Amino acid sequence: MSRILLFSGGGDYADPWHPFAETSALVAGTLRASHHDVTVVDTLDALQESLDDGDLLVVNAGGGPTAHPLDDRLATIVSGHRGPLLALHVAATLLPGHDEWEESLGGRWVRGVSMHPERGALRLRAVSDSAVVSGLEPLDTIDEAYSWLRVSPAAEVLLVHDYDDTEHPAAWTLDRDGRRAAYTSLGHDPAAYESPLAGALLRRLTAWLTADVPA
Repeated sequence: MSRILLFSGGGDYADPWHPFAETSALVAGTLRASHHDVTVVDTLDALQESLDDGDLLVVNAGGGPTAHPLDDRLATIVSGHRGPLLALHVAATLLPGHDEWEESLGGRWVRGVSMHPERGALRLRAVSDSAVVSGLEPLDTIDEAYSWLRVSPAAEVLLVHDYDDTEHPAAWTLDRDGRRAAYTSLGHDPAAYESPLAGALLRRLTAWLTADVPA
């Protein structure tokens, strides 16, 4: 069992597009069912207060079209976490003015470049022999297909989807300097977590991040 701190949007980081309270509750429920101890916070004060108590930091929050007024403080808080990191869906858009976030995560949403087509049927493909995605089925879901994300060459892309005749990373892991991080673009809304894929990937990435499975 790991102690997991889940930073959720909806408090200090709210937006009109994502039902963070609902998706974070589903994420927490999935992880608790895997016998993890999960604490959910949605303010920077609570995040800072609880950061040292977590073995794994999960981020289910994102930024809007412009930098958030609390970004500098969030960047400072997150930089104090040296353990494993799991970013979900819109978390790739966080901290656009802070390169450290992209370096820690292994990629990001690039404003003016990245986009997603209308939410709908999404089919992914495994492109790695990592144990995280070995035998992972089915690979169909209903979600937003984040496209043209920027991903570090140091990251290992696990899943991709095809859009506009181009292959786009949908999930990856990063193991650099003894620190593990992972990202999945799945999880826009509660319906996305009704798919077996979103929950299974969440569990597998968490197991890898907490060193319960090999790379």
